[in-house]
Amino acid sequence: MTCMNVCDDDNLSSAFIWFKNGEPIKEGPVLYLSNMSSTNSGNYACSLKTHTGTASGVINIDVEYGPKNTSVSVRPSTEVDVGSNITLICSSHANPPVENYTWFKICDDGDDDIMDVGHRPEFLPADGGQYLCSATNKHGSQNSSVVTIKIKPYWATFTRDALIIAAVAVLVIVITVIALRRLHKKRRWTSNTDGEEDIQDTDYVNWLACDNNQSQEGNQCEGGGTAEVIYTTVYFNNKTKSNMEQQTDSQSDYENVIYVSLQKPTVEPLVH
Repeated sequence: MTCMNVCDDDNLSSAFIWFKNGEPIKEGPVLYLSNMSSTNSGNYACSLKTHTGTASGVINIDVEYGPKNTSVSVRPSTEVDVGSNITLICSSHANPPVENYTWFKICDDGDDDIMDVGHRPEFLPADGGQYLCSATNKHGSQNSSVVTIKIKPYWATFTRDALIIAAVAVLVIVITVIALRRLHKKRRWTSNTDGEEDIQDTDYVNWLACDNNQSQEGNQCEGGGTAEVIYTTVYFNNKTKSNMEQQTDSQSDYENVIYVSLQKPTVEPLVH
């Protein structure tokens, strides 16, 4: 590309600068571009070096090329469970853009034969295997590398799910056992505490028990005869009193003691 100036001044005509997409790239009246590639595409212009406001018109250079960097992406992954969905996406850089996409599957018969299975950028394989895609425009075509799709058998998926369920069941059982043990321990502690309170609040009475033979005779514990005097003490505890009142009343416990005198009769044998 040559930049020209209509001025007669030789100094002005030799001081040129070239721009690509607004950025300066070279000085001089002529710009040479060789081994054209996609990197050479862009908008070019020239200007006087000392008068940048006098730029030339813009020339657009568009370098066309065939597909390159063709590849396959897999969603969600190359290994899925039975019944899951998997998507293969073919992508490629080309100018003009890719016109045709072709999907191939490598046959498993050992002859490395390939089979045409689709003609869209996206492909949903029905089963596992090796796949590749080919991108084509008017300047040529390019194949992607081979991707291998693995579909897990049903028994592998079932085993994994069974292990997960078993682990969850064991966890639930352990938590339940721990909770029941804590509840049982709490109940025992509460029961022991209540028993101690009952013992503290109980009215104790000492009873005089008659002999078995005397109890069968009815009133033999009552009446005359030689008797042994036995004393027993009865304490009356007021449960409704507060601790302060109980401490005050403890000083007069001996004043409130009731003494009961009991006589134990002596039974004399009868002689017929």
